[in-house]
Amino acid sequence: MKLFEPHRLGLGVRLAALAPGLPTRVVSNAALHAMGAPLTAEEMEKLTGITERRWVDDGQAASDLALLACRGALARARRAPEDVERLILGTVSPDHPSPSTACAVQHALGLRQVPAFDVSAACSSFVYALELACRSVATGEAVVLAAAADVRSRYLDVHDRATCALFGDGAVAAVVERGPVGEGIVAIGLGADGSGVKSVYVPAGGSREPVTVEAVRANRHRLTMQDGPAVYLQAVDGMLSLAQSVLDAQGLTFADVKLLVPHQANRHLLQRLSRFARVPSEKVMINVETLGNTSGASCGLALEAALAQGRLAAGDLVLLLAAGAGYTAGAALLEVDQALLDAMH
Repeated sequence: MKLFEPHRLGLGVRLAALAPGLPTRVVSNAALHAMGAPLTAEEMEKLTGITERRWVDDGQAASDLALLACRGALARARRAPEDVERLILGTVSPDHPSPSTACAVQHALGLRQVPAFDVSAACSSFVYALELACRSVATGEAVVLAAAADVRSRYLDVHDRATCALFGDGAVAAVVERGPVGEGIVAIGLGADGSGVKSVYVPAGGSREPVTVEAVRANRHRLTMQDGPAVYLQAVDGMLSLAQSVLDAQGLTFADVKLLVPHQANRHLLQRLSRFARVPSEKVMINVETLGNTSGASCGLALEAALAQGRLAAGDLVLLLAAGAGYTAGAALLEVDQALLDAMH
């Protein structure tokens, strides 16, 4: 694990605002079944805890959702595009293999010619982008946009029993800036275990296996999850291990955390995480029922929802947890401040 603690450097980094970027199209379990999914609506809910999710319309892409989120975050933070000094976008479903989707968002936002780039950490992407944004602020930049956007619906095979009901589309963006020492972002830990590189992946579309007619016929351009139970267990273990390391470094325990905001993979995983962390279910933020697994945007969207719902007060400690394909993992400990709460209203 790599741990970043701004206060150890005599610095403070805070979240000025968060905003979501969600498509308007709602896809229910019944609608998925009508598309050919091999599970009934009831079976989908029983297996995943998900009742519906959002999918993009034809013609929409990850950059459209990221743009919506970034505009919302800037408006809430009362920042103008010209204030932004860097844009970091986490995604595993970019508009195109090249160039980066961040460049499309930079242009659409009207940012100056500042650095803009993608990071790819699957469902850990928001925490990875947030960590990079914090480091950028700590080394002198005033305002940085950290976002995550994924359109997993483009990669789904609705006939695949293992993945058909899980994924939704969505984006989240955060404005990151300098703050008081010891407040805001307390610590962020990141890690990865490359032995899981094929745990959840898209076989065709990269330099190892370009997309061909044969690959498309074999559905190798679609998302594949080869061993669901192993992925499930690794995700829980990865999030718990990283969370414990981040808390230990601060001399804290799960009892000190007001709200746990984990990656919204499925309800069963969240319940297992709650049990193993010995955190009461009411202290775990869950919104997977109506959004599904939004991949990299997942825990950021859950945090934004918790703030919008008034579940947090100034001074509360929040722990974001994420785990993703490639066995990536991230944990971010945040102290909520009044300015962040005010930005939500």
